[in-house]
Amino acid sequence: MSGLFGQTVRGMYCLRCGSKKVVRGHLGESARFYPLRGLLASLMGKPVFLSNKHSHACLECGLTWNEVDPYELRRNLREYGVSPHSTGVMEVVSGKKVDVPI
Repeated sequence: MSGLFGQTVRGMYCLRCGSKKVVRGHLGESARFYPLRGLLASLMGKPVFLSNKHSHACLECGLTWNEVDPYELRRNLREYGVSPHSTGVMEVVSGKKVDVPI
């Protein structure tokens, strides 16, 4: 690789395909993640802001990602709810099953 695409992120690999051809960028001005919710909850819910101003994208498969603070995401889901089909997620959010220490 050369030129602009020769500047991949050292030590970073794609979460989907494992490629090391990952570049840094940003997702634009919104910098928000909106969890899927039921219709009423989606109208009242609020977003979780991205933790990192930089996002990453894979040159091989196109996967693009960033991150949110897991505490803020769980707090948001407790307050505004989550999509009704996400029962496994709700066990973590409600505190019945802890995957990340609060």
